[in-house]
Amino acid sequence: MNAAGITNGLTGAWRIAMRDPRAQACFELSTDGAIRSFTALLLSLPIVFFTATLSWRFAREAFDIGGDISFGLFITTEILSTVLYWALFLAAMARVARALKLQASYTAYLITYNWGTLFTTIVFALPLVPHALGLYPASTGFLLAVPTLALLAWYRWLIAREVLGAEAGPAIAIVIFEIVLSLSVDQVLGMLLMPGAGVSA
Repeated sequence: MNAAGITNGLTGAWRIAMRDPRAQACFELSTDGAIRSFTALLLSLPIVFFTATLSWRFAREAFDIGGDISFGLFITTEILSTVLYWALFLAAMARVARALKLQASYTAYLITYNWGTLFTTIVFALPLVPHALGLYPASTGFLLAVPTLALLAWYRWLIAREVLGAEAGPAIAIVIFEIVLSLSVDQVLGMLLMPGAGVSA
């Protein structure tokens, strides 16, 4: 995947958010394009590392959370959680698409989902950059990042509706399923890999 392909993927993701009908022209809607779109996952991992690092520092300073858990273990858990949830969700969505008789749109959905996730990961991280530079405290950074979670849910609903072709009700169900899956994967990996995490008395 070259720089032009990455730029096109992110441009397409942005245009989806803007409801721009030119969005799909930015994506290579083929099997090869689907495989290459997983470059978005690789590119998102350094951003996950960045946000997880700030989360770790904020949790330790503000709440004294995870005193018995090493930084490396925390970061490893966050990255594994991201990869596992991403894979499980897309595998599940292949079945959902077949159940909804929308399998013809699944490749386009997968490609859009991958690039869209990189896009929303970047958007979530942006308010944290000034904190990393020491311009304002962590609490301000995370407070400013919270609205992007609503953007993420809306964006997921949008691609389920406009790219996969799901009706409004199933699209909402897909968003809820993704949220539950993400939280479940985080919880299970946290229990398995960080059983000593907690708030000190």
